[in-house]
Amino acid sequence: MKPVELRSERLLLDQPRPEDASLIVEELREPEIEHVLTTPWPYERHHAEGFIERVVPQGWESEREFTWALRATGADGPAGFAGMIGLRTERPDLGYWTVRAHRGRGLTTEAVGLVADWWFERDERPLAWECVVGNAGSVGVARAVGFRYTGERAAMAAYRDGSHPLSWHGVLERGPRRRHEGWPA
Repeated sequence: MKPVELRSERLLLDQPRPEDASLIVEELREPEIEHVLTTPWPYERHHAEGFIERVVPQGWESEREFTWALRATGADGPAGFAGMIGLRTERPDLGYWTVRAHRGRGLTTEAVGLVADWWFERDERPLAWECVVGNAGSVGVARAVGFRYTGERAAMAAYRDGSHPLSWHGVLERGPRRRHEGWPA
């Protein structure tokens, strides 16, 4: 499958580009984000370049994982790289992260909603979500999009050391979205 662009008034979701690599490396080296992602540590430029040049295109081609760069848009077009979202199709599940300068603006919530809408136009299977216990930012996005909290258990995704840390889980089903109660504080 060829990569798909998704748009809203505030966002463009497209493919990560070579010029995004420096900011990706800078953001993924942050101690506050390092422990919540499955990315290599320390995250180096060659990791970002390999991801952009090989992993992302292969994911789209095989239809195993769809990855988008979040770009905040302004009146004059794209205003810059704001984060990343990926949807793995086997389970299916999604994950995301946001550049520090763009956190708290609702952009990731909007991006996840765009990706979920796109997914449900092509597939009826619910979307799974998980994050390491304590990742309040990820919980806020999932809850705002309409995921239903399904509990605390080991992560489905293996982390860089092969472990499956205790994680919060949720599911988003096709249909009207609403906020669900019962999320961790």
